[in-house]
Amino acid sequence: MTVVSVHIADVGLPKSLGLIRHPCPSSIPGLTQANAGIAATFGTTPARPSPRRVGLISFWEDQVALEQFEATHPLAAKLGGGLVVHARPLRIHGAWLGVGDDVPKQRNVEHHGPVLVLTLAKTKFSRLVPFLRASQPAEKAVVKAPGNVFSSAVLRPPFISSVSLWESSEAAMDYAFSGQQAGHPEAVAAGRVKPFHHQQAFIRLAINEIRGSLAGHNPLPLGAVCV
Repeated sequence: MTVVSVHIADVGLPKSLGLIRHPCPSSIPGLTQANAGIAATFGTTPARPSPRRVGLISFWEDQVALEQFEATHPLAAKLGGGLVVHARPLRIHGAWLGVGDDVPKQRNVEHHGPVLVLTLAKTKFSRLVPFLRASQPAEKAVVKAPGNVFSSAVLRPPFISSVSLWESSEAAMDYAFSGQQAGHPEAVAAGRVKPFHHQQAFIRLAINEIRGSLAGHNPLPLGAVCV
């Protein structure tokens, strides 16, 4: 089954500029897809890039490949001082290279405990500005959404993504689908009328492991992960 890792770390300038290249899967054993970018803080309009902070979202053939990467690869060492999440997909809407066909597509998948949510997109150049405008209300709303404990963008246009941690699947779905929290449903509706992206995926994941910190803080308390 597909294994996913997220590394977000404060590395400073100019080191961050050298770490936002998308790693080539053929260069790392067991890697099937990876995207890197500058992190951006939600809650401001627009989301505020953090040039000293970088993110890496990776898809792996198995846990062994991920652990080998973290134990031996220089890129993992450079990012290892930040927040690290290992996860497995619970469901996917859309498609993304590296996600297996065995991942469920239905919205409701039973899971107890916190979840990681990834939104991943390759945005059309002509639709980049309209997308950023449409997504601003959702970005402001997510930081106040009940059950959200961490959220960040990872950007290297045309690759645009968000990473968020939630107390439960129910909290994540309430923000995304209930319509009771303005922002996200409207952005989704606008994208359906005139698509923003060449490719996109929304992935909810069970957290296998979370460690490290950002600015001295780990958003999930010890013992919170249920697998």
